[in-house]
Amino acid sequence: MKKTVSWLLMGMLALSTLVGCSGGGKQADSKEKKLDVVWFSDGKEGESFLKLADGYMKEHPDIKINLIEVPYSDLESKIKNMINGKEAPAIARLTNLGPFQNQLVDLGEYVSNKDEFVNSFGEGLKFVFDDKVLAAPMDVTANGLIYNKTAFDKAGVSVPQSEDEVWTWEEWKEAMKTVMEKGGCKYGLVYDKSPQRFTTLLYQSGGGLLNPELNESDFNTAENKHAIQFFKDLNDEGIIPSSVWLGSENPNNLFRTGQVAMHFSGSWMIANYKDQITDFEWGVTYLPKEATRSSVPGGKYLAAFQNTGVEKEAAEFIEWISKPENNARYCEENSYLSQVKGNESLNYAYGKEFFDIFSKELAATSTRPGAEWGYQALTGGVQGDLRDKLVDVLAGKLTVDQYAEEMDGVINEKLKELKDQ
Repeated sequence: MKKTVSWLLMGMLALSTLVGCSGGGKQADSKEKKLDVVWFSDGKEGESFLKLADGYMKEHPDIKINLIEVPYSDLESKIKNMINGKEAPAIARLTNLGPFQNQLVDLGEYVSNKDEFVNSFGEGLKFVFDDKVLAAPMDVTANGLIYNKTAFDKAGVSVPQSEDEVWTWEEWKEAMKTVMEKGGCKYGLVYDKSPQRFTTLLYQSGGGLLNPELNESDFNTAENKHAIQFFKDLNDEGIIPSSVWLGSENPNNLFRTGQVAMHFSGSWMIANYKDQITDFEWGVTYLPKEATRSSVPGGKYLAAFQNTGVEKEAAEFIEWISKPENNARYCEENSYLSQVKGNESLNYAYGKEFFDIFSKELAATSTRPGAEWGYQALTGGVQGDLRDKLVDVLAGKLTVDQYAEEMDGVINEKLKELKDQ
């Protein structure tokens, strides 16, 4: 009889332990803390992340990192559904902080030293808002210039070999025209049909989207009009094919034919072109300048969410994975640029010299592009108009002055809408 009671007591104790360890949106007290990480992958990023996570868990046996992979197209809806169900993830990989800005943890409250953490990153993606550290840049991209080396060599045209040799816009234009004439290229340039890529010219001209306070449009300016007219001239003179911006042709496919001298795209194309181009040599050179040098940063963040019960543990993991040695491993494996100081020149398996140029472009860029494109609630709401109205300029349906004036109105209207929310 005593033996039966003993077994019964043991069973009740085991059951109570299991119940005590179960958790919903917030985690109940237990020795092991689980960090759910919502993640999307463009390539093998998930594998790289898991290798780093395994290393962290070995150092911190009380932490269990659980990766929840979703397609990028489902990312925002997945996170919103989890938040609505009071099961917010501990961490997520994001490209846009705007939709979740009010749900994110201020990492500055938990990292070992807020100022040192913030200062461990260079210029690029904006991640501090109203003195709150809402995320950490996991990787960063930059706009840049890829060129057909075979065609340039045939035409006898040299590209800038250092930052001291950067072309002006007119020198750039003349170089492309010469390669068209002597290098066997039908076009001088394909330019991604992207508002983010296009605005690089605005910044190089000394213009931009907003005033320094980010509360009023600064689009209708002489600097912006100069950039818009230059871009229109490149199209009108046949240097840029009409089939991309006035059609739907893929600029990557056009450049791969060998019939185009240059491609204005981003650092992610290095990995793509490595395997896709075999018929000619290609390389990366420095972006041209007008009033100033500029690129435009993009990339991905790691952010932690509120009301999970593991805010501190999530912030500590983000701080750890952002250390130069851990971030370098991730970026090298996935052919990404890093925003972490000390990682400006990494040991990539391929294209190190190309990535170094993109990294220098970011270093030469002011804080303005990152601040303006970091205001994602605004840029996300106006970038369609920014692109489509520019297409109307190229098609002759709007003048440069009309475009600048209309975009000024669109931006101010969106700012007012955001203020009233």
